[in-house]
Amino acid sequence: MKKLSIVTLVLFLLIVSAGAVFAKTTLSLWDWHLPRMELTQEYIEQYQKENPGVEFETQLVGWNDYFIRLMAGLAGGDVPDIASFHNSQAMAFKNHLQPYPKDLFPLDVMRENIINFDAAYVLDGDNFYFYPVGIMSGLIFYNKDMWAKAGYTDADIPKTWDEFADIAENLTQHTSNGNVNIAGFALNGILGVFWLDLNYQKGGTLYSEDGKATNWNSKPGQEALQYVDKLVNEMRVTEPGFLDFTEALGTESAAMVYSWSWLSGWMDTNYPEVDYGVFSLPTFDGKLTPGPIARNNHEIGMAVMKAAPENNKAEAFTFLKWLYEDTDYLVRVNLVLGTAPANKNLLDDPRIQGNPVIATIAQQVPYTIMPGEIPAGVEVDGGLATIRDMIFNGASVEQALKIANDEATKELRETPLKWYAEDLYVPITE
Repeated sequence: MKKLSIVTLVLFLLIVSAGAVFAKTTLSLWDWHLPRMELTQEYIEQYQKENPGVEFETQLVGWNDYFIRLMAGLAGGDVPDIASFHNSQAMAFKNHLQPYPKDLFPLDVMRENIINFDAAYVLDGDNFYFYPVGIMSGLIFYNKDMWAKAGYTDADIPKTWDEFADIAENLTQHTSNGNVNIAGFALNGILGVFWLDLNYQKGGTLYSEDGKATNWNSKPGQEALQYVDKLVNEMRVTEPGFLDFTEALGTESAAMVYSWSWLSGWMDTNYPEVDYGVFSLPTFDGKLTPGPIARNNHEIGMAVMKAAPENNKAEAFTFLKWLYEDTDYLVRVNLVLGTAPANKNLLDDPRIQGNPVIATIAQQVPYTIMPGEIPAGVEVDGGLATIRDMIFNGASVEQALKIANDEATKELRETPLKWYAEDLYVPITE
């Protein structure tokens, strides 16, 4: 065998060295939300300028297919390195996600800065799998033109539910045959979710102490639903068969609706001509403390897939630390999502306070509760939806709560909770 010449050896070493220098890591990233993906892409381009050894392959997957494709990819070995997540899917995918490394994301710092951190993000032991981005909660949306026409101003924004009921009744318009023409307060499509906030205000809970059942047919639950029943069946501020709350507000068929803050983006897209405002939920005594006054839900950020190559996982977390420590990104992404920042240090940012919807959420979220996992059978397919349907069909408060509670508890027996955080709420003092 001929020995390599000195020149050949030097050239070989230079080629190997150059290959090592110019070798790039390619990170794949999925999202379903186009505006968020477009914003993230801006920061990806900046990161690549600062880190030329890293490239990105981004893919937008529609919401309806997103988690189906992600789960199928786990079986077929085709998953992204980084995936945007929703906490409704947290427990389904937790075992397939890489915990955030505590040397890059210290727990004491996370707990100091993030609202509801343990309740919303620590799913087992001291591991968390998603970055805290934003918080959403229920608000009252109102039609500003109808409000002004009735003689109301900002000074009339109600602090108590009794004041709210009077306004809702005054804003309701009926036809000559007694049907509701303009709903003073349209609860259609969301009554059960609204009731849960009132249940919390009365001192009730979503779950029993061990999270194995629901406990809705209780004194707090009954008192909360009696108020809702009064609005619907006594004061008749809406009626069965009326438009769902989204279309009711959009078509200016309702003066007020209850909704979570995502409705602002939906309205701006579908009914940009409607002039609407928002205000925080009233309470039964006009006070926010000790709370909670409502439930919240966290808009969780990106996760790193456990199946990703080890080098890619390390690079992915380095990128996520860079991205999520950029407060400009965190403020902008919350504005895109219609959420208040989970980082309490950003709640006073002028851009947050300059957005009426998000500023209102920011004011309310410290007094809201994160209960943990809520299966579809408890919220969407039965449970809370059953309360809604039965009240609109004339059932008594006790009957509605008993049947809904039985359905929800059955769901929990068949599919036990894996993430229960309701007992982590700490009452707030004045």
